[in-house]
Amino acid sequence: MCVDGNVPESALEQMGLAFQNIENNLVAANMEIKDITKLVFYLVENIDTEARKKVTHDFLGDHLPCTTMVYVVALAAPRCKVEIDAMTCKEE
Repeated sequence: MCVDGNVPESALEQMGLAFQNIENNLVAANMEIKDITKLVFYLVENIDTEARKKVTHDFLGDHLPCTTMVYVVALAAPRCKVEIDAMTCKEE
């Protein structure tokens, strides 16, 4: 979801926005992409596999955290088609 509460229509755009939100949170926590240990994707609809892989690779680069993908009937916000949980760990 955008800061202003808007949600893009397409699941692929929502996925890109979710990754941007994760990156913003990482920066705020003084963390990096490499600190992501696990991603859980919750998807309401199927996203073209190659397009999904490209958006994911554009965000993660060569970093490969553990990943789970779960297809669900709906998410808490009816307009949302994608939710991504990112778990992180940073060595001090």
